[in-house]
Amino acid sequence: MDQLTELGKTIVATDPDKIRLDQAVKNILAYKPLLARIFREVVQECRDMEADEIESCIEGEVLISKVYVDSGLTNAGERIDGLSTEAYLNEEGLDRFDIRTYLHLRGKQKPEHVKLLINVEAQNEDKPGYDISLRALFYCCRMISAQQGVEFSTDADDPVKYGNIKKVYSIWICTETAQKRANSIEKYAVNRSMLAGSNTDHPRYDILNAVIINISGRHDTDNTDNELIRLLTDLFDERLTGKDKIEKLKEYGLRLTKEVRSEVAHMCTYATAMENKGIEKGIEQGIEQGIEKGLRALVQSLKEYIHDFEPLYKAVIKNEDYRNVSREQVMKYYQ
Repeated sequence: MDQLTELGKTIVATDPDKIRLDQAVKNILAYKPLLARIFREVVQECRDMEADEIESCIEGEVLISKVYVDSGLTNAGERIDGLSTEAYLNEEGLDRFDIRTYLHLRGKQKPEHVKLLINVEAQNEDKPGYDISLRALFYCCRMISAQQGVEFSTDADDPVKYGNIKKVYSIWICTETAQKRANSIEKYAVNRSMLAGSNTDHPRYDILNAVIINISGRHDTDNTDNELIRLLTDLFDERLTGKDKIEKLKEYGLRLTKEVRSEVAHMCTYATAMENKGIEKGIEQGIEQGIEKGLRALVQSLKEYIHDFEPLYKAVIKNEDYRNVSREQVMKYYQ
């Protein structure tokens, strides 16, 4: 009998209408088989590698919202062979990388290894109020500056100094892109140009790479043959159930099931946030129709997305307008 892999379980257990929400996106993107396919498309050093080979090069734990972006905190408690997991008591106002990991790739010479620091971010707003490219470049700069004292030093007796800076990638996946920009992948990097004269030297400077993957908010992939874009479009399509996603994503070679003798473990999911279409629709109708009629509209809307009573009731009372309603009141419109 087929049993779901951990990635498969997470996809099935995620409410389809919440697939684009912040924590759901992070949890899914953090799986190494999926990361490997993203890296194969956008990380230059991985372009000629198989997904399984790339996956084996993802070393250590993939960290979700544990490494700080802010100056002075990114490399706190961090060593060359690991990433920081130290927590801080006062975290208000601090940004963290969504997903942070690193790749150890074998270089052209056998003893040589190439270490890449990689950050993956999910963005579900098409126009968040700033240029995503600028934020991605800022994250790259933070990953470079945070390497001082960890990957490289500026000590007088260090013969290499800045030469040990590791290349960084900040990869942004935008899941609600307007159609005029959808189904595209942008890359921003440091380039060299001669303003006068010539220089035959080949200094190293390719240490910063920001990548933006634009996924259609309409789930329309008719104008692209790019496999990664199609994969991510299917993954974040809230119209598909978890089981439908499993079948579609198998086409891309993702390991989502495994052969086992035991029964497939029962999977259940609960509503964990209020940012879903049912709540938004119910609140809007509630404002227009009054609390009692609004409660009915809210429950009816939520029933389209949440089928069990307890998680539905919890979702209702999280809203300030309905936080004091009883189970009996909600049950009237649930039945």
